[in-house]
Parts: sequence; structure tokens; C-alpha cells
Amino acid sequence: MRFIIKTILLIGAGVCFLTVKTFAQSELAVSFTLPPVTLLDIEPATNNSLYFAMSPALESGASPQFTETSNEELWLNYSSAVQNANGSRAIVAQISGGSLPEGISLNVEASQSGGQGNGQLGQPAGKIALSGQPQTLIGDIGNCFTGDGVGQGHQLTFTIELSDFSRLHAMSETVVVVLYTIVDF
Repeated sequence: MRFIIKTILLIGAGVCFLTVKTFAQSELAVSFTLPPVTLLDIEPATNNSLYFAMSPALESGASPQFTETSNEELWLNYSSAVQNANGSRAIVAQISGGSLPEGISLNVEASQSGGQGNGQLGQPAGKIALSGQPQTLIGDIGNCFTGDGVGQGHQLTFTIELSDFSRLHAMSETVVVVLYTIVDF
């Protein structure tokens, strides 16, 4: 009788072991969400106005001169998460307020991206002459971020040129507003 009892106990212990092994698995559902993101700003945030002035000729027969013809103080920062894998974006620039004095052109050019950014950063389109029509400044933007602040993203170089002196006339301060927009392609 002793033998039978021991056999039953060994079989019972084996069943408990199998039961523990069978129920040791568990599932966990993990989900990720990243909504489309489109953020853009100009740095430094405290003052991103530019000033160009023309000084009058100091001698008869001489032409007036710009006191500065270029400015490289501003940086364009952006973050982008596109809707689908093949999507891309561009940043367009245009004059949205005021108008340039006749005979003067204002140009802007974005550098290659620098700083701590990551992802599919945009490609500069080269120097564009600003007007009331949107023009691509940076194209082929995918999922990315440029980093935030001065020294991050694309450095903007503005140049001003006297394109037609015969159309220029004396004026007081003239203000134009440049608008940057991220658009989907």
C-alpha cells in the first residue's frame, strides 16, 4: 500500500508542475501614437527684425550706398512628422505685408541644416528674390527636427540689392513682412 500512495503523490506533483508551465504566458498590447506635426519658428525669438539703410551720396556723381548689404543673424527651426511614408513638405517664403521700394530687391538663402537636428532635414533651394508670391526656400522635408535656437536648423542670409536706380526715389522708413509657411506635397 505504501507503494501506491507514493506513486499517486508523484503523479499529482507532475500535474501541478505542468499546470504552472502552461499558465506562465501573458500578452501585453503596446501602441504608439504620433500625430502629424508641423512647427516652425525664427530665432532669436526676442528680436528677429532686420534693418537695412541707404546712405546718400557724399560727392556729386557718386551713387548712394547701403550701410549693410547682408545679414546672417536669423535661424529657421522646424519640426515635422508627415502623414504617410512618402509624404514630404517644403518651406515657402513670401512678402506678406508692405512692399519693397521700387528698384530694390530683397533676397534670402537658407544654409544646409546645422546643429543637433535629426531625420530627413530639408534641402535649401538656393537664393530667392522675395516677392508677394510664395517661393520654395527649403524642400524635401520629411520626419525630422532641426534643434531649437540660434545655431540650430538653417541659417538665413538676407541680401539687399539696388536693382534699378532709375526707379528708386527718396522715402522714409519702409517695412516689409516676410512670411514662412510649411506646406505639404
